Amino acid sequence: MVLDLSNEGLRSDLYANPHRERVLAVSSQDSPVMKGWSDASVRQKVAGIVDQVRLDLSQGHRHTAEELLRERFKASKVEVDDERVLALAMSLRGVDHELTRREEEARRAAEEAGDGPDA
Repeated sequence: MVLDLSNEGLRSDLYANPHRERVLAVSSQDSPVMKGWSDASVRQKVAGIVDQVRLDLSQGHRHTAEELLRERFKASKVEVDDERVLALAMSLRGVDHELTRREEEARRAAEEAGDGPDA
């Protein structure tokens, strides 16, 4: 498939202007495209992923910090043990709005069932 990368956005070859430059479409991205990623140490990669997750969470992502970290580490093929993932997730607790929402939801459900602290 060939895509037209124009100011109007991506368009398939069916609608592409033949006078514009075309590039081959990439069907999947198996590794980060940032220059220097492969040269980074594992520590630098982990720090970069944590920064990405922090930003995503601060913007109201629908996953928790732990879920996002595990997903990103797996996708980036960066091996991090469970204990470290949990510690990193705890360090992001201040911006983990989804975890806070889920905990609040569970607390309300427990109170409604009569299992709350006032029961």
